[in-house]
Amino acid sequence: MYLNYQGIDTIQLIAKYETVKKMVKKMDLILEKIPKNHKLYQKIIKETNSEIIEKTRRKKREFNPIIEIIKLPKVTPKDKYLQIVIIRNIPILFDIATYYKKAKDNFCMIIFNGLHQPQKKLNSKAIKIISKFLKRKTFKLYRLDFAKDIKDPKPINKDGLEAFIERFKPHSNSARRYLKTYYINNINHGSIKTILYYDKYKKAMEKKENIAFKYKDWKRLEIILLFDTTKPNSYNFIEYIKSMNFLDDFSDLEEITKRANIHDYNNDYLEYQINSFLDSRFMNNRYSQKQFNLNQALEYFKKSEFRRYVLPI
Repeated sequence: MYLNYQGIDTIQLIAKYETVKKMVKKMDLILEKIPKNHKLYQKIIKETNSEIIEKTRRKKREFNPIIEIIKLPKVTPKDKYLQIVIIRNIPILFDIATYYKKAKDNFCMIIFNGLHQPQKKLNSKAIKIISKFLKRKTFKLYRLDFAKDIKDPKPINKDGLEAFIERFKPHSNSARRYLKTYYINNINHGSIKTILYYDKYKKAMEKKENIAFKYKDWKRLEIILLFDTTKPNSYNFIEYIKSMNFLDDFSDLEEITKRANIHDYNNDYLEYQINSFLDSRFMNNRYSQKQFNLNQALEYFKKSEFRRYVLPI
């Protein structure tokens, strides 16, 4: 396991559902519908209801979310699947369809979760499949979650909440604590909308993941960026990473990280991720042919002169 690195943990795209289905079929993948009693479905329902409350013109009966997953290859049979989640029939997609004067079921949201998980094994074939979706020009970027993993012995409790709020007062005056997480929502700072700081070790242990006790001080800072996909100059993922907008947002990310009192972290994994999404040849070596986030694969990348993208730092 490697800590003190940052990476992209979640990517959300807005796409035409029919195009997604064609891609799934062409790659011999399977779309599996999630039943209403599944915990993932219940989570989406909760988020959808919250969004409806913010938009009083919407009514709950209008929305019956449809959720499907694409199971991606594992490293070993015991590993959990890395999944692609496809969501339809939620308020944000209705708004986008209305803007483009399309049918309500025209668009879907594609979610790639768990891309930065130092404690889990990720199959390189899965990353290559995800890369094909990210490269699709018509699939617009909606959300990006950047995660920074550090060691911090201080507990996440109410005593530290005020100090956490104070650090971000130029951008937000409110925060809350829920269990082992500090939340700051409605950030007014470029594309950044939400900041979370939580006890990653305790959350992993609650999920019964096998993590050594020496990582008991593992904390994670997550910074969530949101994008308006209805803007004429909206980007797909690859376009965004190569744009001046990303340079500005990356500068904001660095500022927020310093305000969170995090200074000792490394960008090598993030650069490795982006280069792998751009060009799968970065994974064509004996260290990462099967497992993407192997320590040896990252070390090989750091020593290699072959890279298409260098972070703006």
